[in-house]
Amino acid sequence: MLKRIASTGVNLVVLGVSVGIFLVAFIALNALGAAQKPPTISVLSTTRDLNIGDVITANDLVVKTVFQDDNASLYIPGEEVTGVVGGIVAQPIGSGQPIFRNAIVASAAEGTRLSAVLAQFPGHSLFPLPLDAMNLVSPDAEAFLPGDLIGVTVVISTRPQQMSTPTPMPELVIDPGYVEPTAQPSSLELEQADAINRSFPPLAKDLFPMGVRVIAVQGLPQQTESSEDSGSFNLDTQPKMLILLVPNESREVLSLALQQGDRLVVSLMARGDETPSAGFTYWDFEDLFKQDREEVLGGGQ
Repeated sequence: MLKRIASTGVNLVVLGVSVGIFLVAFIALNALGAAQKPPTISVLSTTRDLNIGDVITANDLVVKTVFQDDNASLYIPGEEVTGVVGGIVAQPIGSGQPIFRNAIVASAAEGTRLSAVLAQFPGHSLFPLPLDAMNLVSPDAEAFLPGDLIGVTVVISTRPQQMSTPTPMPELVIDPGYVEPTAQPSSLELEQADAINRSFPPLAKDLFPMGVRVIAVQGLPQQTESSEDSGSFNLDTQPKMLILLVPNESREVLSLALQQGDRLVVSLMARGDETPSAGFTYWDFEDLFKQDREEVLGGGQ
């Protein structure tokens, strides 16, 4: 073969050098093209169109390779598939479209969408508790952090007046000399009447003896970058509130307490193992002082 090529007048050295130059140029061009191509990542995408409210199953997901661009941090990596299965679709997702973290309510979206926490706590709601309410007493908003356990105590000083329609009484002709006998109440009736009166407010009641979790704190001053002072803050005032994770059946109770309660006291709790009580009235407060006084006076004799 080489003899035939040599017989044609082709210089083997020149041919070898040409082939070598071609290979080097080919490898260099491939390397240059690979260097200019953006890197790729594996993300989760959908196999079908998903609408708001759909529950995501494993068959709805597929791993897709896409170029890593400015939106890459918004996608869900393929290895987080277990944190997506069972989640709820919060925004429509087209077939084959990469899934954005804020488009679903699931554990994989935690930290990007406030309602994502509800995927782990069915039967609960996120309740906004305004710290600037006139009847609310609490530490400063800066004292709270997400994950804190707090208690809410409502204090009612007066009972709302009930509307009543007066009942007309028939006219009676009474003899001027007639004296109506007065029945003396028995001791049992007196005790019952006293018990009824003492059961009315003022009342203090812990709405959540086991405590509720703070999910987020809103309205805190935002730190801004400044060329002169890196520790400056933005003084824009916004309503300060705690986002609480409360059972669904407690939403109405807490809402009514905000409207009708004379005081709502928010306290930080170390743990939630307190036993629910029937509430604490002024009469209980008075009896407690009486008991303490009797113990002190009795011990001094």
